[in-house]
Amino acid sequence: MTRYAKLLMCAVPLLAAACDDDGLTDNGMPGPAAIIRFVNAGVDMGTVDFRFVDRVENLPSFQGVPFRGYSGMYQRTEPGDRPARVFPYSNNIDTTQIRLIDTTVSLAANTRYTLIYAGRALPGAPEGEAKQLAVLTDPAVPTPPASSISVKVLHTAVGMGNVDVYILPVDSAAVPTPADFATNYAGRIQNVAYLQQSGYIDLPALSGTRLYRFVVTAAGSTTPLFQATPNQPGAASSVPTAGPLPGVRIAGSVLTAVVAPGSTPGTRESAASNQNPTVFLMIDKALNP
Repeated sequence: MTRYAKLLMCAVPLLAAACDDDGLTDNGMPGPAAIIRFVNAGVDMGTVDFRFVDRVENLPSFQGVPFRGYSGMYQRTEPGDRPARVFPYSNNIDTTQIRLIDTTVSLAANTRYTLIYAGRALPGAPEGEAKQLAVLTDPAVPTPPASSISVKVLHTAVGMGNVDVYILPVDSAAVPTPADFATNYAGRIQNVAYLQQSGYIDLPALSGTRLYRFVVTAAGSTTPLFQATPNQPGAASSVPTAGPLPGVRIAGSVLTAVVAPGSTPGTRESAASNQNPTVFLMIDKALNP
């Protein structure tokens, strides 16, 4: 057999394979994944990056997460025991090499998690308030009843102790909190501990321009620690603000109200606008159209 004939015989199967799959490799359906999101509640380091360091994954929204912000909707990631680190976000390479957190987290397939960087990174933190990466297993996302939304509370405010959260509708952010808020409310979630979350409660979906105000008290007290009327998911302001609040006016929405700390004055990215505690909202599933 000539050399040309041998080459032709070898080329024929290759051409057939190329025609069968158009030159693309079918890797099959994605395997089971853990579903995660990341919250930054560290009070003295400002914006941070979260990274798994055992493999490269496409998690860009986990980089540059601001104080009292989160990474957005849940993302798929490889399950198992995953080495994870948190770094200060900066353009200075010396700063970005600081490991705020260097740990391993255990993630199960087909399970939702919220990962929270919280506490105080600077030396001298009181007992129980030092920086940490909390890994919370999230409950199943409910389907709210007709004309309702579902809300749960996540407590990330270091040093605040257990809290109660009263949720009441107001006509605008400028309206004072009613004196009877502790007896006349749409919903109440009680005794939520630091770095823990409540179960969901159902609330009526609001209409028009009405907003929900979140009044936070120490557990068992009716004296407000602070109150907030966030103007959008991810907003961070302890001053009640008017404006659209997409989740609470769309029936079927499922939200987490995050009790968030104030920044430590004089530390990285601390400003007058973020030194008081507040409440911000996270979307737990995509809003209905």
